[in-house]
Amino acid sequence: MRLFSIIQWHHFAYMIISLALLGYGASGVFLALNRDRLTAVFPSAVINNLLLFSFSAPACFLVAQQIPFNPAEILWAPVQLLYLCSIYLLLALPFFFAANVIGLSFYQYQGQISSIYAADLFGAGAGSVGVILLLFVMFPEKILIVLILMGILASLIVSYDAFRGKNVCTKHWTRACIIIGVAIAFILTGLITLNVSPYKSQNQLLQIPGTKIIDQYSSPLGLISIVKSEITPLRHAPGLSLNALTEPPEQLAVFSDADNMTVITRYDGNPESISYLDQMTSALPYHLKQLSNILILGAGTGSDILQAKYHSIKHIDAVELNPQVIGLVKDKYADFAGQRMKLMI
Repeated sequence: MRLFSIIQWHHFAYMIISLALLGYGASGVFLALNRDRLTAVFPSAVINNLLLFSFSAPACFLVAQQIPFNPAEILWAPVQLLYLCSIYLLLALPFFFAANVIGLSFYQYQGQISSIYAADLFGAGAGSVGVILLLFVMFPEKILIVLILMGILASLIVSYDAFRGKNVCTKHWTRACIIIGVAIAFILTGLITLNVSPYKSQNQLLQIPGTKIIDQYSSPLGLISIVKSEITPLRHAPGLSLNALTEPPEQLAVFSDADNMTVITRYDGNPESISYLDQMTSALPYHLKQLSNILILGAGTGSDILQAKYHSIKHIDAVELNPQVIGLVKDKYADFAGQRMKLMI
């Protein structure tokens, strides 16, 4: 879901739930038609499906990124629906292989279905928590490598248990396949990159000469990217009057999942340097009523806080969901932003 939210838009990330159901449903039909043949070679079938899951997860994602899907064209370009269906089927494939392992286990150990189902639910829960924790220390695309290694580890455990005491050739062949798989996983580490839609605002800004990403942070709440424009000054002031007499000072763009742009504005403590904030539509409440206390929900990088400071608000409470965004303004770029925040939990 995180990857799809980054490369496209978060609206399509929710497709992942139906993708999983499609993969599991297709697996059920496949196993119903091939049950006897697969249960006869149960260990090999499980190992093969584990390995296929391991490599199809990153491979299908990489291929799906190359499909030129643009949701904005769906209404007038029917080919976009074909692209969407192609992405849908590609990303359902890893779920198909994972479901095969679970379904085959149900067939093979019919007296232990409750235990297998409990293990499945426990693994799903542990995996969800594990991915959330990994998103704090790894970029989303790199977690695909973890999935490869986990699938290979599972196949290694199954092969050790299934082929214990069997002929040496079979064991060596299985181990050789797994070693090759591990090697491929490490090779893929440098190949897996995010191909973000060119229609997202971050990529649009990066088309301007002299712009570059200077910092990135990952978390379950979003992939934060900081973009600097070294040639053309960045000017972000939504709702600024056409009759404005001043312009914004130097700014850094901050994107969440390559979209939803906000800015960190340079502030040296001189209110006159941010007087442009009084010429925006969002300044209207300050002219309608004398305010002394305000609450800002979704403070982001603090533009609304600066606006409140400019209007001499004595007490400002600001709430921001993403602690990494707070850290940018409060710590990493505190000198640039002007120490505008004090963190309270």
